[in-house]
Amino acid sequence: MKKKYSTIKLVSLFVGSILTVSCNDSFLDRYPIAEISPENSFKTADDLRLYTNGFYEQLPSIRNIIDADLKTDNVLYSSIPEEQRSHERILPSETGSGGWDWEDLREINLFFDNYQRCTDEAGRDKYEGVARFFRAWFYFDKVKRFGDVPWYETVIQTGDTDLLYKARDSREFVVSKIIQDLEIAVDKLGDERASDQVTRWTALALLSRVCLYEGTFRKYHTELGIQGSDTLLQKAYEAAGRVMDESGYTLYSTGNPDTDYRDLFASTLKEDEVILGRRYSLTLNQMHNVNYYLTSRTQRDIGLTKDLVDSYLQLNGMPFTSKTGYATMGFYDEMQSRDRRLAQTIRSLGYQRIGGTATLLPDFAATMTGYQLCKFLSDETQDGDGASYQDVAFIRYAEVLLNYAEAKAELGIITQDDIDRTIRLIRSRVSMPNLDMTSANQSPDAVLAALYPNVSGSCQGIILEIRRERRIELVMEGFRWDDLVRWKAGKLLEPHFIGMYFPSLGEFDLDGDGAPDLMLYTGTAPSTTAAQSVEIGGVLQLTEGDHGNLIGFKDNTKQFDESRDYLYPLPTGDLLLNENLVQNPDWDK
Repeated sequence: MKKKYSTIKLVSLFVGSILTVSCNDSFLDRYPIAEISPENSFKTADDLRLYTNGFYEQLPSIRNIIDADLKTDNVLYSSIPEEQRSHERILPSETGSGGWDWEDLREINLFFDNYQRCTDEAGRDKYEGVARFFRAWFYFDKVKRFGDVPWYETVIQTGDTDLLYKARDSREFVVSKIIQDLEIAVDKLGDERASDQVTRWTALALLSRVCLYEGTFRKYHTELGIQGSDTLLQKAYEAAGRVMDESGYTLYSTGNPDTDYRDLFASTLKEDEVILGRRYSLTLNQMHNVNYYLTSRTQRDIGLTKDLVDSYLQLNGMPFTSKTGYATMGFYDEMQSRDRRLAQTIRSLGYQRIGGTATLLPDFAATMTGYQLCKFLSDETQDGDGASYQDVAFIRYAEVLLNYAEAKAELGIITQDDIDRTIRLIRSRVSMPNLDMTSANQSPDAVLAALYPNVSGSCQGIILEIRRERRIELVMEGFRWDDLVRWKAGKLLEPHFIGMYFPSLGEFDLDGDGAPDLMLYTGTAPSTTAAQSVEIGGVLQLTEGDHGNLIGFKDNTKQFDESRDYLYPLPTGDLLLNENLVQNPDWDK
């Protein structure tokens, strides 16, 4: 246990990243390293500001956000994630591994042990609110991953054996503490808007996320017998409603439905919509490698799945899956007259890079399904490894609208007016028709109903359509795994994921210009004028051998264990060190 709770040098806690410091902050403002200690710090509002700036480094990177979707049914890439091969999963062994780490919490609780030294009451309140937000963020992640976890609100010293070796607290208790932290943060924080700083609206948005997650988790995981679902769902829509009514946030739009969704993710934070995000900077040499990651043929060959692509509606608002022959349509036909977000998420017909003039088809050497992700891509000058600097959003106003609609739908109290305040606005950005609640409930989409068989009741249709909207609007933003877990939909991970359909081997005209663009073959590559050739066999095959959908790892077994895989296991090293810890259900069998 000493390793997990070893003293962390205060130097590392105060030297926060330049990414998360506001424009008024500077490294020149920081204290000399030799002077940093609890005894001579935490005395002024500026001390508290400098210290809490370091908490922003605990937020995920843009790669973390994108990678979170790789373990879901949205993506097929160059390996099968462990979450989809339950029979092969190995328990983490090293102490503090597998996500069971607590050093970030120690940094936060060090603040709580010392911030009362500050004599500036207003400053003390503000930065207490920031710290409570980050403690809630930390614990929300732990509850989602492990369920029951030990709750700590003070720094643990080496001699605190009762705390060091305590058992896990119940998820109900920990969630109540998370909510308490966020509600206090809402009261303590100001109502200014700053996309890279924690404010009242950030806390309210996270509160809506937490309560929606836990409310639906309790509703659908009936085997756990945890009460309080309705109360949490009410808190979820009330928190989201406050953001909607009081904050002034809106959805980013310039009135161009063909590019606005794309541009939201391809450059700087859009202040009207982004409630919390991370800034990157070419000038300050704060970069990442997302362009390289999504375009290079040496990376993970990320491809979105046909199931996801099929979920995008037609431009008239009707399901694409209601069209005759949708499952065996070629790329050109299936891309016609679709929700404009599809062509701003994958390389579709007529795709051009930002700032470019060349029309590009999917690069089959960089995507396993043919549906190549272009969301998050900036211009080609940023394609080098570590050369990208587009910002990333963690909390968007669009998510808040979706939280509000889903919470009310799950409670059975949603109205068409609620839909008009939420889904209609999201769809309007891309000039899509509004969702009609009466029609959705009278004729629930059969394809969606098959995906989520545990959704029933008078609001079945509208719940299913809100789930569709959430999957499309938030794709690759790190939500899908959490959604599958809370909806108890893990079985969607078991089928082999597929990509584009091809009726045979041979040459294919993907863009309808009369010239071949792609050759599919087995064995020796034949002569072709097509710009791309793909060998079928090995990892990448067709579902029916010589025709069908692209499929990866067809001969590998996939499995999701409903009795255990909604939670992750604790490391065996921690179980050995602390006999009061108990492994999550069925992970010790």
